[in-house]
Amino acid sequence: MKLQNKNLKTLNVKKYLSIFLIIFLQSLPAQKSINTIDVSTVQIRILKKYRNSDSIQRNRIYADSIYTPYQKLWNGYLGNSAKVVQWLNDNQSQTDKWIEKSKDVNGKQITRSLQKFSKGMKALTGYDTKGDWYILFGPAWTDLGGLGRYAMVIDLSHENNKSTESIEQILPHEITHQIMMETNQHNDKTALEPIIGEGFAVWVNQKYWNKKYTLAQHLGYTDSELKLCEKNIELIKSFFEKNKFSEDNNIIDVFRSRETKLNEKLPGAIGYYIGYKIIEQYVLKNGKDSWKDVFTKSPREIYEKSGF
Repeated sequence: MKLQNKNLKTLNVKKYLSIFLIIFLQSLPAQKSINTIDVSTVQIRILKKYRNSDSIQRNRIYADSIYTPYQKLWNGYLGNSAKVVQWLNDNQSQTDKWIEKSKDVNGKQITRSLQKFSKGMKALTGYDTKGDWYILFGPAWTDLGGLGRYAMVIDLSHENNKSTESIEQILPHEITHQIMMETNQHNDKTALEPIIGEGFAVWVNQKYWNKKYTLAQHLGYTDSELKLCEKNIELIKSFFEKNKFSEDNNIIDVFRSRETKLNEKLPGAIGYYIGYKIIEQYVLKNGKDSWKDVFTKSPREIYEKSGF
């Protein structure tokens, strides 16, 4: 009988503990699904404070305060501690320029924008935006972009990031990519993957903004570059048909890289244009709400069901 009473008491303790934990966890504020890490403000503060220090102290501070807390970012974007410290030293002269630029576009403003746009994209797509966004002054290798499948980067050094508005213009595009990191687990290594991915991001960006920006702006082209794509659509389609399933990085770069061109007449990143046309055709064929299929279906299935 004593053993039964003891077991009963133990069960009651576990029961009340479980109830307490449920109530406690429910009382905690919900974790934000989008997390912004403002490295830029830290950079400016450290660079300004230690610009006249001796090199030994300065290098140590750079490593301890700018590299180490954001090691995952730097390793994925610029390199190890030595490379980051060297880069910071080489760009000391940019400090005043960065300080001045931060008056027009900075981490606090962008954080507010990301929270606003993640809510807007949830309303549009039905999906939460999950993941990290790093805001920094970097080597300007990208304006906005992904670090593999784990984080997004906004490099304020890039010439395209002139203002908060210029960054906001492309946020639905980049948020689309981040949502797809969670929803689309198809492992496609062919050229079709970035073509469909970028084309879809362009299409969603256009849908989000309605008629505020032109298609050329959504594509990242000039008006004349878009006209050249339209004029040479058969040439682009021919190259696409021959290479859509290629796993050759040189071929893939012709579709996704701004610096790589099919020929001197056409802009780089023609995959954005051809991908947009595929998504456009898919929606026309499968219904006005079918665009959401792209979040979960494979690039190949989207292409094959588009009739493009």
